[in-house]
Amino acid sequence: MNEISRVTEADIATLAAWISERRDYISNLGKSEEDLRPTALKVIHCVLSLGRSYDRFVKPRLNAFMEKHPNIQKVADLAYLMDSFQSPKAFLQQELNYNHGARAYTLQSVVKFVCKVVEEMPNVSEEDVLKQWAIQAKPQECFSLNIKGFKIAGFQYLRMLFGADTVKPDVHVHRCISELLDRNVSDLEAILLLEEASKREGLSVRSVDKFIWNRGARSEAKEKPKAAPKAKAEKPEPKVIAEGENDFGAAKAAVAFDALLKEHGISREELLIAHKAIFG
Repeated sequence: MNEISRVTEADIATLAAWISERRDYISNLGKSEEDLRPTALKVIHCVLSLGRSYDRFVKPRLNAFMEKHPNIQKVADLAYLMDSFQSPKAFLQQELNYNHGARAYTLQSVVKFVCKVVEEMPNVSEEDVLKQWAIQAKPQECFSLNIKGFKIAGFQYLRMLFGADTVKPDVHVHRCISELLDRNVSDLEAILLLEEASKREGLSVRSVDKFIWNRGARSEAKEKPKAAPKAKAEKPEPKVIAEGENDFGAAKAAVAFDALLKEHGISREELLIAHKAIFG
């Protein structure tokens, strides 16, 4: 693929070294709450998270939906519920408190796609079918879906939610890689770079993705990637106020000082004599 031809061994080595320095933190990242949710909720989670904060926006809506609809477990259940509304937008507004017409149709399209995947293997459990699909799917397949508003980052996240060990090239991943390599990379380059670098370090690339996301979205790991050392900037010389320079702050301080001396009946000359007597 021409798009990823710029990826070099040096690029992979740079990311692998950065990952290696954070090995202990990354390897201790356990399963997330989204791993335990039913497939229907994973689909909603994936689409709601497009460009929105998980903690502030997605999670409260998912929790409210689960509490209201505890029996919506499978994607077919979700599709049936959505069909009972006048439109996908009405479903999104009333059930998820989200007034976004375009996102509603994105959700409907993704639900239909996932239902189609499940229907192709009717004798296998939904979880197993979707995990198998997620592992076997390739990032480039998102382009053939032609779902408006659902690009490669969303497609990759859907794969991850269903069990694939991969990475989503979101803003946090792109920022991390660009800081380390001092250049921008494409979505496909970002996926290849992190998959190869994580594999080299014997770590789950999904865990690396989670670390980068925590670092960017939650600031749980606040350190930034170590870039090439920069030359130390010389400290500016302290400002010297020349005689007669119009500095309002200095003039105001001098007036206040003189007033204080006058209040205690001391002249500047007396103060200087006393200073010399004490300090020499």
